Amino acid sequence: MDKRPILYSFRRCPYAMRARIFILLCEIEVQLREVLLRDIPIEMINISPKATVPVLQLNDGTVLEESLDIMNWATDYNDKHNLKKSKLNNINIHNEILNKFDNEFKFHLDRYKYNNRYDLSEGVKSKDIHRDEALKILYIVEKLFTNNNLWLFGNSPSYLDIAILPFIRQYRIADIQWFDEKMPYKNVRAWLMRFLEWDVFIQVMVKNKPWLNKDEPIFFGLN
Repeated sequence: MDKRPILYSFRRCPYAMRARIFILLCEIEVQLREVLLRDIPIEMINISPKATVPVLQLNDGTVLEESLDIMNWATDYNDKHNLKKSKLNNINIHNEILNKFDNEFKFHLDRYKYNNRYDLSEGVKSKDIHRDEALKILYIVEKLFTNNNLWLFGNSPSYLDIAILPFIRQYRIADIQWFDEKMPYKNVRAWLMRFLEWDVFIQVMVKNKPWLNKDEPIFFGLN
């Protein structure tokens, strides 16, 4: 029986994306099981009834159901790139921005990207209003680029970079032409393009077919 942890993931989910990046950077080999969100396998539901990705099942049966828990587990295991240090060295701004992205930004992102899925009678605003509310949070990030750094806290990706860039990627996808041509924050735009061209990001975005119980395992996490 294979002893490697099992990661249930969905390629385009920003939460799953940041978990995969941490696992790859920390060089932890896992069994990767790509799932379809409209057809979650029963094996995943049995260990995580909330049925959202990512889900990581460890060798001892422990189940991690939140991306931040998986990211912290990975850095506790093998923090090869000092991601935990980047977090602790900038803890106040780190916590402030991460909290804004996982709450306010995600709230407005969903209503910007998927506006027609929401009932306007329940207080949901127009697509452009939600876009502009999320843009206010991007301004906070724009102001951090004051020292010609390539990334938020230096010239290599930090914990915070990886934690929030998958959501900014989705923000761009909601209207690529507007983001590339009219979005006012040039440092944020260049930073996201750097992320999209990063070899680690390219590796974690390799496509795999949805997992079925009979399939041979796909291993992920070691270069």
